[in-house]
Amino acid sequence: MTDAGAAASSAEASGRRGWLLLAAVAGGVFVAADDQTSVVTLLPSMIRDLGITVDDFYRSSWIVNGYLLGYIVAVPLVGRVADLYGHARIYAAALALFMLGSALTAAAPSFEWLVAARALQAVGGGAVVPVAMAIIADELPPARRAMGLGAIAAASEGGALLGPLWGGAITQWLDWRWVFWSNLPLTLPLLAIVWRARAAPSRAGALDWPGATVLAAALATLTVALVDDPVQPRPLPATAALLALAVVLGVLFLWRERRATEPLVRLSMFAPRAAWAANAAALLLGGGLITVLIAVPLFVNIVLAESPLDGGLTLMRFTLAVPLGALAGGWLATRAGVRATALTGMWLAAAGFMGLRGWDRELSEAWRTLPQLAGGFGFGLVIAPLGAAVLERVREHERATASAWLTLSRVAGMLVGASLLTSHGLGRFYAKAGAVTFDSPDFVALVQSAQLSTFHEVFIGGAAVMFAGGLVAWLIGRGERGGERKPWWTLT
Repeated sequence: MTDAGAAASSAEASGRRGWLLLAAVAGGVFVAADDQTSVVTLLPSMIRDLGITVDDFYRSSWIVNGYLLGYIVAVPLVGRVADLYGHARIYAAALALFMLGSALTAAAPSFEWLVAARALQAVGGGAVVPVAMAIIADELPPARRAMGLGAIAAASEGGALLGPLWGGAITQWLDWRWVFWSNLPLTLPLLAIVWRARAAPSRAGALDWPGATVLAAALATLTVALVDDPVQPRPLPATAALLALAVVLGVLFLWRERRATEPLVRLSMFAPRAAWAANAAALLLGGGLITVLIAVPLFVNIVLAESPLDGGLTLMRFTLAVPLGALAGGWLATRAGVRATALTGMWLAAAGFMGLRGWDRELSEAWRTLPQLAGGFGFGLVIAPLGAAVLERVREHERATASAWLTLSRVAGMLVGASLLTSHGLGRFYAKAGAVTFDSPDFVALVQSAQLSTFHEVFIGGAAVMFAGGLVAWLIGRGERGGERKPWWTLT
């Protein structure tokens, strides 16, 4: 064989290995996303199985919030670790940790065990998307990067598409625990492929453990402050003190990062307008996304009195449209630009929320479907433009870190949204239902009206969040003027 032939054969084999690695990476993203959304249809069964009563129903929010908290605490640290020790290597470790958390969740004998296991599971699941985005950036040339990011987004949203249906179906015929046991055989072959991938050399550097500790404390404090019992809320000064402490810890984190020799994140990474605007838009996107994922199945289960499987099938109309929008967003961003694509997606999602506002106790199939298709496609359109806006403006060895912070912003929005849905949403319902007396001849109808009105308020709130996201997305892609002042948090 000639030297040219050997080189061509080697390049072909390398290309096949690269595509196999990308397929395994996308598969891991798919499984993690499936697990993240399947819980929305498992909640009623988990609540009953673990003995949560109506009086302490607000505690059930920790099944979601515990996962989200573990997710956002792990994401920035894992991004830095991946940039130091190799993206494929850390991706494999994340899959292994996700499998361990899945097994512990499936075996949970108590509510506290379940929340802790879900948080551990989230540490692995939280690393999957940002490190996958960095691997895409490593493997694909810049001209094809947005399309690759769109494919990862489609895998993520495709998993989210099947998650509620998967969870509802298994709960209908088996038990909610089997959803988590099933993660093990699905993830193991992907782990084997990624483990055998070529490992990038480690880079010199160290982890900012003090900064990571302060950030984790700030996020945990904020979560505790937002989650409260709407029936017997904590005193207002206590909540104010927790929020103030979260702010102080956040400022302390910024102070630490500006002075650390090896910071967890280089704050000047957020100096370009497109970078910080993309992260702000991702925060609002997450708030809107969790609203749909929680409120739609609950509406079907509570207002329409249908089964968890019906809730998953209904939400599937939304989650089906998201990966289609993600693929379209990757294609459109390379032609119309990231700003126009993100803005269109945000406002299309807002229109979808206003369509959900029209839901009633009598709901036709067309009206059950159209708002979710529009909103889901809009959500999907936004994902790739935000990723491209950030990754185009960072150094090559910081891609996992930048992707991690973009994911952190989105999941932080989900955490805040889930907390507000529990505290404010339940509080509004209890306030309305509490005004109804038991001896009222229309007691049942009035309580049902309170339920419906509360969901309508939630959907209007989601529309407002996505409209605000469109305003923020307008800042992405604007030219950077030479004399423009940098944000205060990036100054050194």
